[in-house]
Amino acid sequence: MNVIKPQTEAEFSLAVFLQGALNRRGVETAIDVDRCLDYRKGGTEKDLWRLVEETAPSFDGMAVYDFAPGDVSVNMAATACAAENLLGVPRVLAERAGRYGLKPRFDTADFKGGDAERQRAVWLLFRDRLKRDCLVHQVTTEEGFHHGLRDYAISHGAFCFFARPEEDADFLREVLGWARKGIPVYGWTTDELAFVRELSLFGDYLIPSDWSCNHSLFARGRYSRLKQRGRTETPVADPAAHYLAIVVSDGDNVQWLERNFATDGLYGQRIRRARPYKMSWTAAPLLGKLCPEALRGIYARAEKDTFVCGVSGIGYTNCMTFPESRLAAFARKTATGMKYADMRVVTLLDDMRRIPAEGPEGRLARFAEQENISGGIWELDPDRYQSGRGKIFWAKGKPFISVGVSLWHPSCKAESVTREWLDSVAAEIAAKPADLRSERGYTVLNVHPWSICMDDVDYLVSRLPGRIKIVSAEELVALVAANVRR
Repeated sequence: MNVIKPQTEAEFSLAVFLQGALNRRGVETAIDVDRCLDYRKGGTEKDLWRLVEETAPSFDGMAVYDFAPGDVSVNMAATACAAENLLGVPRVLAERAGRYGLKPRFDTADFKGGDAERQRAVWLLFRDRLKRDCLVHQVTTEEGFHHGLRDYAISHGAFCFFARPEEDADFLREVLGWARKGIPVYGWTTDELAFVRELSLFGDYLIPSDWSCNHSLFARGRYSRLKQRGRTETPVADPAAHYLAIVVSDGDNVQWLERNFATDGLYGQRIRRARPYKMSWTAAPLLGKLCPEALRGIYARAEKDTFVCGVSGIGYTNCMTFPESRLAAFARKTATGMKYADMRVVTLLDDMRRIPAEGPEGRLARFAEQENISGGIWELDPDRYQSGRGKIFWAKGKPFISVGVSLWHPSCKAESVTREWLDSVAAEIAAKPADLRSERGYTVLNVHPWSICMDDVDYLVSRLPGRIKIVSAEELVALVAANVRR
């Protein structure tokens, strides 16, 4: 395996294009940057320019682009390289690359107009040679200008673009209409809610991965089978207890799972010190294809912890606005990913205001029909996932339990969390009744990983009375299914 350590940002971008092309040919190539090789050991460090020199004769030329935050030409070049045997080279490095015999065959400067207009022209030029089973949406604004994901677009032969969901809505919808239905869109956006809404309406789903690197190396054509190790037998129901499951959100965030999730992230804090209570974590089953080593490594460190699928299934979407005709296929895809990732509970994310007047049971039934899905956790906006107030929705005899309390500071800033605020959340939970036969006896506590640290969770748990029994999300779903009258 070739391991590249670029020295400048422009060289990093060149390295991404080079590794995408080489991995497509089966020449294993990685970029060593920011923990992105934690899950793949070995390899030989290779000078970037030596590798360019060695491989230049195998390319048909260069795709030249302007490397600058705010310029979409890097996406245009990635699309050209996904469709043809070209090496994408930043204009500032084109002269040096030309010394190795590479000649410009595609130049983004030849395309005029606005961002959407230029990208659309390149898409129209190459779309018959691009795969339609996924899209790579890489933001190019100055604030969100990242590089690492484009190697996957190049290796897979996928369209790489950036469309603002409001400003470029026509372009976005044209691309989504061209692509196959029910596909993943890798990357991120400048407007989360609007972008996910557009994907949902087309029956697609988002895989947050704009910071990801080396997917052209890590990604597999099929799932790896994984096994959780923190699962225990469901406890015998205690009529004097109120049952609480602590569930950490945002596990759809693939790049987080691949990088600092198990180091300085909340899970890393968790596993560095033994704690007596259980926690559940949302995680992306699709990681079993994209970087199975990462998910395997996360599972291996779990002691009392378990993992549930989230959100909203195999990828981030809104099931209440998803085309009903496509929902069964999405649920089957979710169940397959969960089976290989050894998950039993699905976490969904939606808005309370989108639940139809006749109820959501028909849509939830598509998930409940899957044999290996025992039920779900439902995060409901607009009130920081707790708008459902603990209501349990039933489908095919399986419970989908809405978040009852959210440990998510209103400021969204960890430094703003105080003991007084944590005491108020603990008091709210402590006041919950013991009632095995109704939804009142069970609570999902959502933990927001961006505004909460493990010391906060530890303190909260220390403030709970003994009758509050902490169980895993799987155990909570099983207890509800066995005991609650409906």
